[in-house]
Amino acid sequence: MILRILRENSQWALLWLLLLVSSLYARPPIPIDETRYLSVAWEMWHSGRFLVPHINGAPYSHKPPLLFWLIHLGWWLFGVNEWSARMTPPLFGLGAILLARGLATRLWPEDATVRRLVPFLLLGTFFWSLFATLTMFDMLVAFFALLALHGLLRVQAGRPGSGWALFALALALGILAKGPVILVYVAGPALLAPLWQERKMASWPAWYGGFLAAVAVAVALVLSWAIPAARAGGEEYGQAILFGQTAGRMVHSFAHQRPSWWYAALLPLLLLPWTLCGCLWKGLARVPFRSLPERFCLTVLVPGFLVLSLVSGKQVHYLLPLLPLFFLLVARGLGLVADDARAGLPLLVAFFLLFGAALSILSLVPLQGGDASLLALVPSWLGLGPLLVALVLWIRRHAGTLTLVRTTATASVLLLVFFHLGLRAPLHQLYDAAGIFAGMHRVQERGLDIAVYPPRLADQFQFAARLSRPLVRQPILPREVTWAHRNREDYCLIFVKDAKDLWLLGQEGVKTRYSKGWLIFRPARGLYAEYLAMERRKTARQRAR
Repeated sequence: MILRILRENSQWALLWLLLLVSSLYARPPIPIDETRYLSVAWEMWHSGRFLVPHINGAPYSHKPPLLFWLIHLGWWLFGVNEWSARMTPPLFGLGAILLARGLATRLWPEDATVRRLVPFLLLGTFFWSLFATLTMFDMLVAFFALLALHGLLRVQAGRPGSGWALFALALALGILAKGPVILVYVAGPALLAPLWQERKMASWPAWYGGFLAAVAVAVALVLSWAIPAARAGGEEYGQAILFGQTAGRMVHSFAHQRPSWWYAALLPLLLLPWTLCGCLWKGLARVPFRSLPERFCLTVLVPGFLVLSLVSGKQVHYLLPLLPLFFLLVARGLGLVADDARAGLPLLVAFFLLFGAALSILSLVPLQGGDASLLALVPSWLGLGPLLVALVLWIRRHAGTLTLVRTTATASVLLLVFFHLGLRAPLHQLYDAAGIFAGMHRVQERGLDIAVYPPRLADQFQFAARLSRPLVRQPILPREVTWAHRNREDYCLIFVKDAKDLWLLGQEGVKTRYSKGWLIFRPARGLYAEYLAMERRKTARQRAR
């Protein structure tokens, strides 16, 4: 049995490990999300205030604390470091894959193909594999959503006590990970249970009573943190975590507002490269959706996708917890067209050929727009990766659809590893301002303050610079200059997008490329006089015209 488990899991587990290691080695934390979440974790750790998350000295109400607590667990075991913090979400991504395999075994115990293919389908999806290595909350939500679905299936199998307990625990941890949004992924199969179960109507009161009791237990567990946190964080923070965030996101989101069709339009891109695999769609068309296991998956996917589409606030990664259920159905269908590998090949090969060609000529194209400076750093030889994948897919003999899927997934993951390694230097050039971070740390160690402009940078560098005090946020550049005039012994951190603004560097400052511009760190003294001189020169030029 051990040998069988190793044979089934060794290949995809090795792919996951390569993906994780290459991302940790090659990619620094990417703003604005990764750097912010690491900063929140650092500020909680440094201050010793673990009940209420803080950022730049203020309570942080946008996300619950579970991810930060898990990062702290890694720091407690290994000391404060970047790698253990960044490993936390990917480990939950690995757990989500294992739970998806477990669901396949529960739903189709007679069909081993489903559990064997699901890990390859997930890892082979660029969307999943890219986000699985980021320090974000979605892998935690995917893990706890799948754990809650296991609880429902335990109840359906005749073990209501342990099933509802597991569901309640998973629901509570999911809320502590990212808020009540986890209900979007697990409420559908619980409420629509008659569509996927063969049970007598007399048992439905017990089912729905168990569901309500599990939700009540989950809410009670969450409130055991939320009520003390609301008291400790103040009235505004309490309103945000108990009412404001959920209502705002579900009714009229304050950020990321997009039309209802946005997810549907993006799906072909998000499912690459499988979108172009003809045998995948051929197999999906043969799935017997009238069967109960298939209906179970649909009660997760259809309500979840509709709710996410109707909510005004949308981000592509909100769809990640639905992918395992989608690929369970895909794997089920692929087992029904196991000998039709050639149907999935031509478009896949064409996609990788075009992708490789586009990367190869990217440096020759006169790019315009906000991302032009970033794309210009992509080396042209990076196009060799997709071209090599196309060649391997074309010349390799595929014994069937299952072999094609495993080969494509392996090639896709190795391509992402190749991209990570090939982009290591450009990524560190763009996002690793180590010299400035060290300078910020030394300045605060001397007891001096740092003012930052624009204010959105105030929650980005707490972890990277190991800051001990909040940055002074300045809403506009003239306010930064005025502050510098009044606090001449302190320091200024300024981000500029245009090279013509590098005069702000002065005589004693240091600068580095950062994202789509430059990060400047300089003493406050002299900034006021330099700003006045620049304004006089501007006025003189305007009069000369």
